[in-house]
Amino acid sequence: MNHHQHHEENSGASEVQVNTTYNSGRVTITIRDLHNQPVDLTETHEKKIHLIIVSSDFENFIHVHPIENESGDYEVDVNLPEDRYLTFVDINPVGLNYTIEPNTITVGESSHTAEINWETLIESDRSTKEFEGKKVTFQRPQLIAGKSATLSFDLNNETPLPYLGALGHVVVLDENGKQFLHVHPTSNDQTVFEANFPSAGFYKLWAEFNFSDTGVMHFPFAVKVFSNE
Repeated sequence: MNHHQHHEENSGASEVQVNTTYNSGRVTITIRDLHNQPVDLTETHEKKIHLIIVSSDFENFIHVHPIENESGDYEVDVNLPEDRYLTFVDINPVGLNYTIEPNTITVGESSHTAEINWETLIESDRSTKEFEGKKVTFQRPQLIAGKSATLSFDLNNETPLPYLGALGHVVVLDENGKQFLHVHPTSNDQTVFEANFPSAGFYKLWAEFNFSDTGVMHFPFAVKVFSNE
């Protein structure tokens, strides 16, 4: 089981330039090396690209898989309401260093960035979330910057179906929208993940599970990571 953390896995500067644009309901991603040449991608978890889109207030979360077009770019149809969005292109380029950096998409005239009161969000955030009859409980651990943390989710006695080669996926984003983590379960039979939060502060995480009757659903949770001092 590949459960490594996608986050600055390679040493050295990123050798891949990624750009995302949005036009009439379609996101287009260009991926080029430093010589402006197309880049070969290796599949990770059954897809060449995992595209994560998050709205400025961190409320809307989208995980899709663009398809390569004739010109060598990647496209996916997504209906985005007016807002500013952060996009994260999770790829594994062949033979090149790559660090995931946020891109910004602005839809419509929206230029604001939502102000989020993280302290209030943390205080009011329930450990159990229920959507469409599916209940997921996050066993909140104490999170210390730079130390490996176990993220465990109780699915109310339901066993999810495999999704993209794993029992689930957890995407993590820091309050500034710059630190991006994408982690997978530590085993084939438990919805338990390992993550290392790089710095203290507030984060939002989305746990994705594939249910037999509803399909893939995501469950958001806000967390605070403390300094290791």
